[in-house]
Parts: sequence; C-alpha cells; structure tokens
Amino acid sequence: MDNNVIDKPNAAKLNFLKATAERSFYLDEFKENIILALTEKQILSGIIYQEVIEEMKKETTAKMKMRRDISLKAFQPYIMAAEKIGLQYTLVDALDTQGDIGLVLVSKEAFDDNNRKIVIDDLEEKFEKVGLNKEYIRKLGSKLCKKHYRLLVEKMPTYKNQFEELTLLDRLFGKECPICKKEREKN
Repeated sequence: MDNNVIDKPNAAKLNFLKATAERSFYLDEFKENIILALTEKQILSGIIYQEVIEEMKKETTAKMKMRRDISLKAFQPYIMAAEKIGLQYTLVDALDTQGDIGLVLVSKEAFDDNNRKIVIDDLEEKFEKVGLNKEYIRKLGSKLCKKHYRLLVEKMPTYKNQFEELTLLDRLFGKECPICKKEREKN
C-alpha cells in the first residue's frame, strides 16, 4: 500500500491546524495577506510608527485591524490617519487571538514570500542600527539643533516630520537641543 495515501489526510489536517493558528496570531488574517504588524508593546509605547502611516497611504493596502482589548486611545493616531486617508479599519476580539500582535495592515493581494519580516522593529533598535542616539525616540516632537536634525534627515528621513529645527529665536529664549544636552551629560 502506498504511504502517500495515508499521509494525505494527515497532511490536510496539519495544514488546516497550521492555517487556523496563523490566523489567530495575525488578528484573523492569513500571514500572506499581512503587509506589516505592530506588537502590543509598540502600540502602548505611544510612539507613532511612521512606516504604518506610509503603508496606509498605498493603494495596495486594503484595511487595518486592531485588537479590541487594547485601549482605543493607543490606536488614536493610526485611526485618525486611516480616516484621513479613507482606509477601512476594524477591531478584532482578542478572545481567540494568540501572541502579542496588536495591529496589522492587510493587503488587497497575497504576498508570495512567506519568509518576509512582518513585525516592525522597535524604534530603539532602528535608531541604533543607523547610528543615532536612543534619545531621539524619547524626545519625539522636540526641536533639534542643525547638526542633529540633519543627521536625522540623512539616516531616518521618515521621522523628520516628528521633529523641528531650533530657530535663532528658540536659542535666544534658552531652548537647547535635547540630544546635545544628553551627550554633554554623558561626557
């Protein structure tokens, strides 16, 4: 008797269980449909991941899904961006979800590459990889000196809108670059 005949029903069951587990991990979506994802920790950090906003604007993005057990306030920047763009978004009950995925962007068409990285790296890791001080993350929305603003624009251009450059008037009123201040304290 052929061993493949016996294995086919078991293989089908295994594939079904694998697909079901995958869907519960990615907020009731198949992995091949996910463009990117954020973890619960990343969402609750209060940092707005610009990659998500940029990906929302693309025509290939179908919708955004978020876990219902995470505060809506944490999702507010993403919800506002989705409404501005006209992107559909939904909340998913976390009763049968697994893992720590809190937000996913779903593509209109499936991806062929199942080995691609879906969960976005933490910002601290990203800033360190490009050689920028972690202090940038803690000071989102701050004004930076010309040197540090230029470094940011060169190495992490998607985050340049999160900062402004210090003006002469700011300096006259005693404002200083938080990155320079941190570097002085370190030395």
